Amino acid sequence: MYIVKYVLWVSVIVILPGLSGIRAQSPGCTDPQALNYSPAAGVNDGSCLYPPVSLMPATLVRSLPAAVKETSGLIFLDGFLWTHNDSGGEPVLYKLDTLRGKVRATLTITNARNVDWEEITRDQDYIYIGDFGNNLGNRKDLLIYKVSKAAITGAENGEAEAEIIRFAYGDQLDFTIANRSNNFDCEAMLASGDSLYLFSKNWADQQTRLYALPKTPGEYIARPKSSFNADGLITGSDISPSGKEVMLCGYKDYRPFIWLLYDFRDADFFGGNKRRIDFSGHTGTQTEGVAYLRDYEAVISSERTAVSPAGLFKIFTRPWTGNTGDSLPDAFK
Repeated sequence: MYIVKYVLWVSVIVILPGLSGIRAQSPGCTDPQALNYSPAAGVNDGSCLYPPVSLMPATLVRSLPAAVKETSGLIFLDGFLWTHNDSGGEPVLYKLDTLRGKVRATLTITNARNVDWEEITRDQDYIYIGDFGNNLGNRKDLLIYKVSKAAITGAENGEAEAEIIRFAYGDQLDFTIANRSNNFDCEAMLASGDSLYLFSKNWADQQTRLYALPKTPGEYIARPKSSFNADGLITGSDISPSGKEVMLCGYKDYRPFIWLLYDFRDADFFGGNKRRIDFSGHTGTQTEGVAYLRDYEAVISSERTAVSPAGLFKIFTRPWTGNTGDSLPDAFK
């Protein structure tokens, strides 16, 4: 009798840790803020659902100078914002202060032209300018300009020559003109690791696809890695200094919103939590660019419309995305 009890007791000791390990690896929603949070889940499977959130972002600059009224991309570097205009603008980057949005310096890309510049991003050594705006859906000259970051660290107006990354979408077979009704426009790009990541602006189905390209100049075929129902037009993106949070900005019926992507693994940006924040009180505002100042704090730019001047807004994300670390890697100093 005692021998049997002892054997059973030892069996329980051996088996329970195994069961605990299985439970810890159970997939589900791991965010306590989500509607479908599962306390038993140990692995985030990207299934979290959230209640609607609407807020009015703080206005940083109510009206930007006329020189950047078509601002379409944004980065933050050495205490200043850098932006550019979109289609038809000069091949110029503009340095803005963060207090009044005043233009402090310019950088002309000498071997470039602005067919439709729609995004700018950076890493530790370079900046990347996306000339891939494609409202008509028929472009076959999509490219990204790669410029040394050292070229834009000065206080004076300057010039720089760019290297060129050319690409085409591997899933685009039809180049028939479809003005603002195609799924091969793009206005959002970020740099992470050894790759550039592009988020498509889908006029037709309001979704977005994720593509990856090497940072090395050359000619490439970009193939979709994943997709996500953005329920709107994605127009800008950035990744936080810690690399733990991605912000996408956009609009639907000229009502701005952002998507916060977090708790993802590596570059599987759509594989983690996806939370939408709608902007109230800004109907008619066309948000275009995103730049993180630091973790949980970002600036969003908007271009001029018939009812709204070009401006800058600020938003804090900590209430939704939690503590992702406040250290500032070298690439963001």
